[in-house]
Amino acid sequence: MAQNIPKVSIITVTFNREQYIREAIDSVLAQSFKDWEMVIVDDASTDNTERIVKDYIDGESRIKYFKNKENLGIARTRNRGLELARGIYIAPLDSDDLWLDVNKLQKQIDFLDVNKDYSMLGGGIMRIDAHSKPIKKVLFPVYDSLIRKICLQFNPFPQSTLMYRKSIALDCGGYSTEYKICDDYDLWLKIGLQSKFTNIPQVLAGYRVHGGNITKTKRLTTAKEILDIVWNYRTKYPRAYIGLAKAYVRLLLAYVRT
Repeated sequence: MAQNIPKVSIITVTFNREQYIREAIDSVLAQSFKDWEMVIVDDASTDNTERIVKDYIDGESRIKYFKNKENLGIARTRNRGLELARGIYIAPLDSDDLWLDVNKLQKQIDFLDVNKDYSMLGGGIMRIDAHSKPIKKVLFPVYDSLIRKICLQFNPFPQSTLMYRKSIALDCGGYSTEYKICDDYDLWLKIGLQSKFTNIPQVLAGYRVHGGNITKTKRLTTAKEILDIVWNYRTKYPRAYIGLAKAYVRLLLAYVRT
């Protein structure tokens, strides 16, 4: 008998996140929508991540664990998750984040099932600290027309809030291995060239701010990649001149701080 294909595949890429991954998995298990699989792709962690995940797998067949033999980097590992995923929809969840809305999946599936001209939607975040204490709520533009006007100025789609159609992500070529950090931003912009996107004006996920998020090296790499991405899409989205100006300022500040 063929295995049932889940409606949504939750893709979690992880690397040495033993202190946070339990909360991420628990937030998935708490979802009201149950027809999912969780594809955890471990990019060759050296901590206790594997043992922690396998503790969950013993009692939960919907959680799948795959470990890279060597560290491949974020884009290649995310693409491996896409290849392994069987669902119609993809819901990324970073291993140091968590979902705060137990109806997150249900709300997004209800929208995408009806609105075929949309291929991706996200939502708001609550910035949280290393101990999961709230810092600040951040909401993002809702309407496709407004998102297009600002999407080269900043990324309006936090990774862990999203749901997108697997088919369109594959049609776009998946995550670009050209980028070490901003591969997700590039994919969202590629998806936007083929369909509409939106955000739910509610907090869906907790975005964790901790020491591992930003280093001086990461700051400079991020600034360079953002400038490259904005330049590449400057003729595809409106108000590119504002995005380019901000990208150059970000790069200058990154150089000053290193």
